[in-house]
Amino acid sequence: MKIRRISFSLLAMVLTLSLAMPLQAQNGDEVLTNDSVITLSKAGLSSTIIVNKIRASKTNFNMSTDELIRLKQARIPDEIVAAMFDASHRRSETTSTTGAGDVSKADPDDPNAAHEAGIYLMQRVEGKQKMVQLEPSVSKQQKTGGLFTSALTYGIAKIKFKAALNGKTAALQINEARPVFYFYFEVKGAGLSTSSYYATNPNEFSLVQLDVKSNTREVTVSQANAFGAQSGTMDKAARAFTYEKIAPGVYKVTPQQDLKDGEYGFYNAAGLGPSGGAKIFDFGIKLPG
Repeated sequence: MKIRRISFSLLAMVLTLSLAMPLQAQNGDEVLTNDSVITLSKAGLSSTIIVNKIRASKTNFNMSTDELIRLKQARIPDEIVAAMFDASHRRSETTSTTGAGDVSKADPDDPNAAHEAGIYLMQRVEGKQKMVQLEPSVSKQQKTGGLFTSALTYGIAKIKFKAALNGKTAALQINEARPVFYFYFEVKGAGLSTSSYYATNPNEFSLVQLDVKSNTREVTVSQANAFGAQSGTMDKAARAFTYEKIAPGVYKVTPQQDLKDGEYGFYNAAGLGPSGGAKIFDFGIKLPG
């Protein structure tokens, strides 16, 4: 009987451990977000319990201005928001998550989290922010215009060289007149002693409106005449934008004025494609109504 009781005790311990281990693993993998905190608060849990939960859990909070307003509108107490700030600060000190880098554990819709290098559009879908990466299109053909006029004027008239993208519209269509973009660069800084062909900030890009033809979208990338040559996009196609440095290698980019319906793209003269063609991060604007 004694041996049987010991056997039953061992069996009970094994069952308890087997049940506890998945629970511990589940809790260990849980990551608190802004939405998690809002859900806990709406469930009626006290501020003390939520703050303790934040301090004891892995977190990935977004403390941007828009999110702070959303937390206030959800009536999240200030002491909980303060705890979220502390957790975000501790997280930023222990791991570098902002910028182009390891994205395996990052929130893809959080602009403050790590992202693959590239250009991203920030959208709001059903009240939540969502980031969409712009895939670059490479010009497979170069067009030349003004050859006949240049010949007639003995080289005085300019010859224009155009990059042409296939199709009348980009795959990504946006319904906002002034969309917000985020740029993530592999190279996070460039001092006076740095020489690199890689872009390091949005100032090396041009936002251009593409000229839509029957089956292509075109933009002039250089022009020349008998007196010299000029590279880069022309003023007629360029659209001004502002940018704000969020973190090393990360910039928030916004057009200075509303964009009208049409086809656009971010163009970097140094960003040549595999065949020497221009690489353009293209998108379209199609406003509602």
